[in-house]
Amino acid sequence: MSVRIITGILKGREVFLPKGSRFRPSTHYLREMLFSIIGPGKINDAVFLDVFAGSGVVGIEAISRGARKVIFLEKSHKCVESIRSNLVRFEVEDRGTVLKMDATRELPAIGRALDYHEVVDIVFIDPPFSAPLEIPLLATVTRNRNLFAPDCRFFLETRLEPGGLPDELIVADQRKTSSSVLTTLEFG
Repeated sequence: MSVRIITGILKGREVFLPKGSRFRPSTHYLREMLFSIIGPGKINDAVFLDVFAGSGVVGIEAISRGARKVIFLEKSHKCVESIRSNLVRFEVEDRGTVLKMDATRELPAIGRALDYHEVVDIVFIDPPFSAPLEIPLLATVTRNRNLFAPDCRFFLETRLEPGGLPDELIVADQRKTSSSVLTTLEFG
């Protein structure tokens, strides 16, 4: 199974998914909506964090659209190897760092993928719908605010509208698709 990059320098390229994987890659529609909200001016030269990366298609799409660096966080060994393989195949491995980790427990470790004085500008969070991990992850984000730009935007894809969000984050936008909700969060 594969999904295609929508636009940019990798337009039309197939992102191969790990064999036997049982996750759902973000749909074409959701990716188009996400990058439309972000806008071309914000993605250019940004540091993009793809949390619960799965196939890595969202992060690879960010590279294709001009992100300077993408950090992929994924705990599945198969998915990590698949993301790395796709980056090499597309000859963009210098713009992607893949970290095998449990993002809810090890988020501060992304600091090792950042250059001196570098912070994350945009975050896409797509936890498994079967395990609502977004609240513990967002609590970790607020405790490690120094890793993120003051105007960092967090894009959260969930099955239902998220509840119980940390007080330090405000909902800036929320849009529904046929199968999920895309919530934009900012530091308050």
